[in-house]
Amino acid sequence: MGPHTTEIIISTTLFVLVSAVGFVAARWRRPTTLLHLDEWGLGGRSFGPWISWFLVGGDIYTAYTFVAVPALMFGAGATGFFAVPYTVVVYPLVFLFLTRLWTVAHEGGHVTPADVVRARSGSSTLALLVAITGIVATMPYIALQLVGIEAVLKAMHVPGSWPLIAAFGILAA
Repeated sequence: MGPHTTEIIISTTLFVLVSAVGFVAARWRRPTTLLHLDEWGLGGRSFGPWISWFLVGGDIYTAYTFVAVPALMFGAGATGFFAVPYTVVVYPLVFLFLTRLWTVAHEGGHVTPADVVRARSGSSTLALLVAITGIVATMPYIALQLVGIEAVLKAMHVPGSWPLIAAFGILAA
């Protein structure tokens, strides 16, 4: 056994377990039709506050928290520490303010923030700008997640880029 075999076994086991749970969850409460955007985008609006809490937590505590923040603190020193309390404070605030957004979206049958903006303001241009901003803001976040996965794989001395390609393929599936 090499020095990183245990890390690779644990990571692979957890990856397979989480992937299996994801595939089982996809078939858990199958909708009658997938023709509505809220079925695949919002889980048919069937997530309660308990599952939503963990989904938002999974969004916050990712490669940003565990890779980018320590790297920032290493490079910038104590000024990089702002991200730690920021994340802790923002997490409950997200639930405080987004509860109203969720209520408005649910009552109006809206799926995206752009839908809510279009319905509330009546401006298609503003809704388009909100949608474009969301897409553009998400791109660096996705790139950060991939870089974080790649850094973890390199730290475990996993050769090549095939594990990253496999992770992306399973995510796409």
